[in-house]
Amino acid sequence: MTFPRWPNQTRALESTIEAIDRGVKRLCVTSPTGSGKTRCLTDMIEWATEKHWPVSLYTNRRMLFEQTGKMLSEAGINFGRRASGYDTAYLREVQLTMWQTEASRVLRKQDRELHPAKLVLIDEAHLCGGKQYQQILNKHVEDGATLVGYTATPLNIGDYFDELLTAGRNSECRECGALVMANTYAPDEPNLRHIRKYQVGTDISEKDNHKAIMRPGIFGRVFHAWQQHNPDQRPTILFGPDVAGSLFFAKEFYSHGIRAAHIDGTDCWMDGEYYTSDQDTREEIVRLFRAGEIKVICNRFILREGIDIKEAECGIFATVFGALTSFLQSGGRLLRACPGSVKQKAIILDHGGNWHRHGSLNEDRIWELGQTNCRTVGERKEDLTENPEREPIVCPKCSGIRRTGRTCPSCGYEAHKRSRSVVQIDGSLRQVDGPINRPRRVKREYNTAELWKKMYYRATRSKRWDPSYRQAEALFMKENGYYPPRDLPFMPKEASDMWRRVGDVPKESLITNQETTKCS
Repeated sequence: MTFPRWPNQTRALESTIEAIDRGVKRLCVTSPTGSGKTRCLTDMIEWATEKHWPVSLYTNRRMLFEQTGKMLSEAGINFGRRASGYDTAYLREVQLTMWQTEASRVLRKQDRELHPAKLVLIDEAHLCGGKQYQQILNKHVEDGATLVGYTATPLNIGDYFDELLTAGRNSECRECGALVMANTYAPDEPNLRHIRKYQVGTDISEKDNHKAIMRPGIFGRVFHAWQQHNPDQRPTILFGPDVAGSLFFAKEFYSHGIRAAHIDGTDCWMDGEYYTSDQDTREEIVRLFRAGEIKVICNRFILREGIDIKEAECGIFATVFGALTSFLQSGGRLLRACPGSVKQKAIILDHGGNWHRHGSLNEDRIWELGQTNCRTVGERKEDLTENPEREPIVCPKCSGIRRTGRTCPSCGYEAHKRSRSVVQIDGSLRQVDGPINRPRRVKREYNTAELWKKMYYRATRSKRWDPSYRQAEALFMKENGYYPPRDLPFMPKEASDMWRRVGDVPKESLITNQETTKCS
């Protein structure tokens, strides 16, 4: 039985075909996680096969490869598999391909040719930035193929696609029943001041993430928040700071009488036993989870992308998501509607401070080709610094997040000031009042312009240091005690260039001495 398309799926199909007819060779289609990407892929495959176009569908992870294979089979599509461990049916017009296998066989070993596809579909297109991945895709285009990528987070891909098509937004997907609302609670957040190399918009290292999250008493706070906001023990996915942290949480839940499992790329843990992380074991854990026998699945990132577990109703973010991509991909696992179940909303328990770093999982985001994680997260941070009244508010009683107003819609508590709980190194909680992002201390001394000029040349000439303008600003602040004004010579004319590397911004895009004089 074929179900009617949702509006975003219809838009994706019709607009993609129109773009191909116009001659677009590299198109990226974006729609929220959970908005029916599977239908978009099968629609395009069916359209292409009717035209007798060979198709290659690329994916990058074994779990996603297996899930996609099942999806194609259920849709009645006859296809071959190009991946290690499978015999390839070369004559089939549709090929499901692991890009790692293709890179090995076509680029390194050179013992086979690319599938002669005329249409190349790229699942999770935000992950296609690797050098070898791009070599494969470029070769397809050279051979006459059209590329169509699909992702909920079109960031850091501006160099790989020519056009971006927004097929749907969160509010539209909720209206048609594809997604549910997320209710977010922030019981506590880590202090990140000890992380010296943190760059806004990037994921911190697992080592630093572990240090930030795994403070004394962390499980007690996580468990208490889970009991408070999820008293019925709805199916829960926990994202840990690293593999060791994920395993820790699974064992702790289990020790408190809550059946939990841990999954990573190598091992699985369940009921006190370790298992090899193969397809059968992972499927068994998911089956028990869907049946309600396992209450919590813990992982680092293996459940972040492409995994369809609609039954999950609660998400625990025991991790710092530095990149917006990581936040939206992980949170999107919880927003999928589950027809036939009692699921009406998603409960998000955020222990990583991600609620203020990235905003709400519910909001409609405006995407542009060329956006990056660093720029998008950085611009949000600067906006909240300049306009602190826009910063989300944490209820001091129930930890619920709201956008405005004194009264919490979740518990009715009326607060007269902003506050939040920050975890200290010893695991104790410190109540912090006021906005999170403090105003920047900007000054103009007699030698500020000369000091900034020297910083600019340090950034462009160093062989070991390749910073963005924001990083160069931060070092200037560290050395001089204040931030430089952004109307100085050698500053970018466009605010968006502040998130680009200094050496990548052409000199004609920088403020000159003459322009500074005019402004004065």
